[in-house]
Amino acid sequence: MSGIVSTYCVRMNNLEIELINISEDDFYPNRFWAELETDIMKHVEQEIEPYDDAPFELLNPSRMRYYFVLDSPPIDIGEYLTGDIIQIHVAPYVAISKTAFIRWFKEPLKLSQFGENITVLGDGTEGILINGVREDEFGHTRAVVYDFTHEVPGSVAVAQRLFNIRKDITKTCFGSIRSTHGCQCNAGFEGNGVHCVDINECIQGMPFHCLPRARCINTHGSYRCQCVVGYDGDGIFSCIDIDECVQQKDICKQGALCINTLGSFQCVCQSGYFGDGIRCIATSIWSPWSPWSVCTATCGMQNKMRIRMCTHPESGMRCDGPSAELTPCDAANPCPVNGQWSEWSPWSTCTTSCLGIKSKVRICDNPPAAYGGLQCSGPAEQSTACGNSDCPVIGIWSAWTPWTPCPVSCGMNLVKRSRICNELFRGIGVADCVGSNQEERSCGFPLLEIFFYVFEIKTYLIAV
Repeated sequence: MSGIVSTYCVRMNNLEIELINISEDDFYPNRFWAELETDIMKHVEQEIEPYDDAPFELLNPSRMRYYFVLDSPPIDIGEYLTGDIIQIHVAPYVAISKTAFIRWFKEPLKLSQFGENITVLGDGTEGILINGVREDEFGHTRAVVYDFTHEVPGSVAVAQRLFNIRKDITKTCFGSIRSTHGCQCNAGFEGNGVHCVDINECIQGMPFHCLPRARCINTHGSYRCQCVVGYDGDGIFSCIDIDECVQQKDICKQGALCINTLGSFQCVCQSGYFGDGIRCIATSIWSPWSPWSVCTATCGMQNKMRIRMCTHPESGMRCDGPSAELTPCDAANPCPVNGQWSEWSPWSTCTTSCLGIKSKVRICDNPPAAYGGLQCSGPAEQSTACGNSDCPVIGIWSAWTPWTPCPVSCGMNLVKRSRICNELFRGIGVADCVGSNQEERSCGFPLLEIFFYVFEIKTYLIAV
């Protein structure tokens, strides 16, 4: 930063600086500059350049450094005619020490970083004399005060003042004497030639009248016609409607269509939206159908489905029609069907009146086995004995019980088993079965006589 600032405050992560108690040397031609660090602008492949105001640096500015200037409003020293003598002194406006050096510059109205079109008018003087001001000397003249400070070695700019020399456009004078005989008011002004005031053409009359769609604006020495809002032109010969819809692409919000009108425009909700044009809400409509679901069955019948969504529920509207559709999948081979039994038929009539057989049947047709399916399991017919209660009782043996355990482990004995005579058909009398209700058989092993013979063994000792 060039110059000495008494107080400043940096904000927003070094992206903003606030100057407090601005001092004299903060103003132009001194400049402020900010330099970006390389880690902030990694995409810029350029090293930090040293600060230098040499002409080469000014003509080849760094993309990493930005300059700022602080300028004061110009001091108006009055209106003058071409050829007038003008004296400007800086002392009444800034304190000047004995060691100060003053340089006077003629500047353009707009400042530039490169300082082009700046002319040095004088050096070392507290004031400047312009003897017969020329046409190109009207405008800004700046006095820069250079002096020594404790902070910076050498002479630096410590103060400046900007003066504005205005050209008197109210009159034209001939000769050096300003009198009513030698001066006359210019067009747009009226008076005695020495004192001329502006004519308000909007009230007193205009050489060229403004169009109906334009209004008159009085200026210093003239006037201008300005087209009303919504029209563009010079206001005298043309005021053409401005097509706001073309000039401002996003003048209407989303969902609205811009329609140009004379002097204005209108926003209208597009198809599929409703509202006042300023706020357009999307109408609820069905989204496109989703793809059909995949048919996964390898046989038999199956349906596939697709769905859709009713969009923009915020509209509060409902969509007409179904949100889902079903349709059969392409024809496939029938699936195998396993056979199932029908219900049992009623029992048939007994074959005899006393002792006979009755039966019932069922059919594997509920459904029948088909397309490679399994047949029904189990019997297709059941039979059972039947008879009349008036017939003699017919008995039937039950199954034999298991043999009883053998009561001895050595020797011979008997084991038994039995059975019961049951009624096959209930009738008169006691059930009678053919045969015995009990059986016996031997068990065990016969005894064996064992004779033990004892032999006397004698031992003879032979002496040696």
